[in-house]
Amino acid sequence: MTKAAAIYNFWSSFGLTAYEENAVPTGDDAPKFPYITYQLVTDSFDNEVLMTASLWYRSTSWAQANAKAEEISEAISLGGKIIKCDGGRIWIKRGTPFAQRMGDETDSLIKRIYINITAEFFTAD
Repeated sequence: MTKAAAIYNFWSSFGLTAYEENAVPTGDDAPKFPYITYQLVTDSFDNEVLMTASLWYRSTSWAQANAKAEEISEAISLGGKIIKCDGGRIWIKRGTPFAQRMGDETDSLIKRIYINITAEFFTAD
């Protein structure tokens, strides 16, 4: 599995549809809430990169978005989460700050949680 596919599978494992942030459908194909967008950044052996993701909910309450952010935090855990990819592994760790709430100027019901992670690549290329 490529690095890109491994990162996609990681974000897709939380029960929401995940989209790489540069490939989110628009118009009639725009995703229905809730969903995840994530940044795809890759590197090679022993390099750590910063990545972000956003949880997108539309609700009067932050409860579901907060619960999903907590679920992701617990999945990564304090020691990080190692995922397999072609030629090695990717070590995903919580960034700082891990999660922060954001609103949307166009719709007060949109609840966005911005997530920071780091990923260290233990791969040949």
